[in-house]
Amino acid sequence: MTVTWLRVEADWLQAWRESARGSILEVNDGIVSAAGVAEGFASAGAPSTTLLFAGAAVVLAGGLAAAGARYTEQRTEWEMNRSRIEQERASIEADPEGEFEELVGLYQAKGLDPDLARQVADALTERDPVAAHADAELRLDGLGVTSGAIPAALIAGLSYGVGAAVPLVTMRWLPLGQRVPLTFLIVLVALALTGWFAAWLTELPVFRLVRRNVVLGTATMTASLLIGQAVDL
Repeated sequence: MTVTWLRVEADWLQAWRESARGSILEVNDGIVSAAGVAEGFASAGAPSTTLLFAGAAVVLAGGLAAAGARYTEQRTEWEMNRSRIEQERASIEADPEGEFEELVGLYQAKGLDPDLARQVADALTERDPVAAHADAELRLDGLGVTSGAIPAALIAGLSYGVGAAVPLVTMRWLPLGQRVPLTFLIVLVALALTGWFAAWLTELPVFRLVRRNVVLGTATMTASLLIGQAVDL
């Protein structure tokens, strides 16, 4: 019972990490996109009302784009995998013995001796031949009844919106004369935090991901500032 519970907990944690990896990328996109727009408009001398409408446009358009991209990606992958499983099901129904021998060969290729490979293939085929082939041949551990594309799209859109809110809210409430430099600094801190969180999720070097986020954010905001100042001239 304890082993089963630990396995379920480990599977849940792995699924959460994979979902969080995608979400943190959307948060990063929101931060950088909105910061670039906000810094550009502010350096061009745009009034607060213009910044508000520009920010709302960034959140709406960017959030919808992120949600649409995530929906398309997840739905397409699910449909493709479902099609592959149905093709495998048809192959098993048309030639069950040939597919069984193929399954035995797959387990032999993984290092099992012929007798053990046949025993494993026989046991799994008796339980669920389609699932056995999906795992060994297609490398699919399972396929949900639904794609989960709609929840994934909502999370992506909300993640983008949360990220975009960081520079927009910051710039909205800071004193007029300090908006640009303080927003620049706060955005870099936010990007450093998301880089650290991404490193924790992926177990990659913290310094590398933080540096990448900060450098890209700095480049984006600097370019926006220069363009805004050029327009203001």
